[in-house]
Amino acid sequence: MRAKALVFSILLALGLVNTDAHAMDVEATFDALDKDNNGLLSEAEAQMDAVLKENFAQIDTDQNGQLSLNEFSKFIQ
Repeated sequence: MRAKALVFSILLALGLVNTDAHAMDVEATFDALDKDNNGLLSEAEAQMDAVLKENFAQIDTDQNGQLSLNEFSKFIQ
C-alpha cells in the first residue's frame, strides 16, 4: 500500500492524476473490503489484505476493533 501511495504522489506531482480520482480509488478499495457494507472494516474483513492484517492495530487509531474510512485513508496516504 505504501508503494501505491508513492506512485500516486508522483503521478499527482506530474499532474497525471487528481485528488478526486485518488479519493474515489481509496473509497472503492474500502468498499470492496467492507463485505457487510456497514461502513467499517472488521479485523476479519481486513484479513483479506496482508498489509491491513499485519498493521491492523496500528491503523485502528481509536482502538475500537474496526477501521473507519478515515483511518483507512490516513494509512493509505
